[in-house]
Amino acid sequence: MPCNIKVKSNKLMKGNLGLHDALPQPEFPKVTKGEVWINKKLSKERQQKIIKHEKFENYMMRIKNMDYKKAHKLAQKWEKY
Repeated sequence: MPCNIKVKSNKLMKGNLGLHDALPQPEFPKVTKGEVWINKKLSKERQQKIIKHEKFENYMMRIKNMDYKKAHKLAQKWEKY
């Protein structure tokens, strides 16, 4: 799933590690369609894991019509592999 990765400040991210455009509003900051935001405070290794998580979660929400909580739990498990 192609997307643009944007590294953003912790302040803009509101403390979140990663965000994508399918997240519920106004609970999360508005992310531009096709983008994944990651927190710049993370190590490069952790950023890669968060990108994997966010892309999977976005796919489950958009393509599989899954709600955020269920998609997030699955993404947490999936990012470990």
